[in-house]
Amino acid sequence: YLGDGVLVYFGYPIAHEEDAVRAVRSGLEIVTAVRQLAYTPPLQVRIGIHTGPVVVGEIGAGERTERLGLGETPNIAARVQGVAEPDTVVMSTVTQRLVHGLFTCQDLGPQTLKGISTPLSLYRVLGESAAQSRFEVAVGIGLTPLIGREEELGLLQRRWMQAKAGAGQVVLLSGEPGIGKSRLVQ
Repeated sequence: YLGDGVLVYFGYPIAHEEDAVRAVRSGLEIVTAVRQLAYTPPLQVRIGIHTGPVVVGEIGAGERTERLGLGETPNIAARVQGVAEPDTVVMSTVTQRLVHGLFTCQDLGPQTLKGISTPLSLYRVLGESAAQSRFEVAVGIGLTPLIGREEELGLLQRRWMQAKAGAGQVVLLSGEPGIGKSRLVQ
């Protein structure tokens, strides 16, 4: 809690590949939940999301210490939140690139944010799209040719043919994130 707001770190203390997606989904769910609360006057929420590195450290002294993320990323997220209309989720172009195709968005264009020298393109999140994964989005857009995986592709095709002929097969496909495992299987 920071004043009358809440700052949430996705990716700390443990990073996940889909942290940006989780942040946007959480923002949409928070807006929905707050709208359902029966208060007079009604409560409203503004959510700003930005992606980038932070340095996490202890702030304060004695028993009054807090663990905070420091750096440009939380500052930009706060400025993005300041642009958001009540009951909306707004994200920076950095985050939008990571979640592209998984959410429907309205381009708000370049915005001048206090303390930020260059205008940032911002996007209002309207809702989730029908796509279930980033890979599904990439397949829909069109993939570049698969290059340099002839041996691996051949092995998978041979094992598939053997399995179709009734000879049970097991293939373990492993490797670092982003090297094309899902693409190869597709």
